Amino acid sequence: MHKLLLSSSVGILALFAAGAANADDELLTLQKDAKQWVSPTGDYANVRHSGLKQITAENVGKLAPAWQFSTGVLRGHEGAPLVVGDVMFLHTPFPNIV
Repeated sequence: MHKLLLSSSVGILALFAAGAANADDELLTLQKDAKQWVSPTGDYANVRHSGLKQITAENVGKLAPAWQFSTGVLRGHEGAPLVVGDVMFLHTPFPNIV
């Protein structure tokens, strides 16, 4: 009985580890594209800087908001958005679907 329980536990853990490795590999692939922001800091190296070249020292002063959305949080929003494909994800304490 002990051997069966132990072997079953090891097998289940191996399945979970394999699934986690696949998800991790996909994120590593996605973060190579500068248009993707797949983790709160951009990548696993915590660079926190985009490799995109549209914003430069010459045009940064001309930036203006393109859109805004109130999440309902009144004391500031501390979560970083994620961009995967053409979709931006953000989290709030409220059930918003935008």
